[in-house]
Amino acid sequence: MKNAIDKLTRYAWLKALLLALVGVWFLLAPYSVYHVVKYVLIGGVMLMAAGAFIDAFRDQGQRQTALWRGSGLLIGALVLSVLLRPALSMLPMIVGIILVIYGITRITTARDRQQYVNVSPFPTIIYGLVVAITGIVLLFNPFGSILALLQVLGVILIVMGVAELIDILRGHR
Repeated sequence: MKNAIDKLTRYAWLKALLLALVGVWFLLAPYSVYHVVKYVLIGGVMLMAAGAFIDAFRDQGQRQTALWRGSGLLIGALVLSVLLRPALSMLPMIVGIILVIYGITRITTARDRQQYVNVSPFPTIIYGLVVAITGIVLLFNPFGSILALLQVLGVILIVMGVAELIDILRGHR
C-alpha cells in the first residue's frame, strides 16, 4: 500500500505541472486552443471514416454499409471543418438570450421574492443586472466570449496546478 501511495505522489508533481502549463496555454493563446480542438475533432472523425473504409475492404458482406458509413463520416468531417465556428458562435448567443431573460426576470420579481420585510431587494436587483449585462455581452461578442471563457478556464487550471503543487509539498513534510 505504501508503495502505491509513493508511486502516486511521485507523479503528482508531473500532473500539477501539466495542469499549470495547459492553463498558461489556455490563458495566453486561447485562439490556438480553438484551432487545436477543431483539428483534433476533425482528425477523430476522419480516423473513424478510415476505420469504416478498412472494414469495407475486409468484410465483403457488410461492404456497402461500411462504405456508406465511411462516406458519411468524411462528409461530416468536411461539414465540421466549415461549420464549427458558426456553431460555436451561436452557442453563446443562445446562452446570452437565456441570461438576459433570467436577469430581467430576477430584476422584475425582486420585490415579490423578498422573504423578509427588513431585507432590501437591492442585492437581487444588482444580481439580475449583472446576469443581464453578461447575457448582453454574450449576445454581441459571441466568439470573443468563447475566447474569454477559455482564458478563465486557463486561470482555473493554473490555480488547480498550483494547489496540487502546494498539496504535494505539504505531503512531503
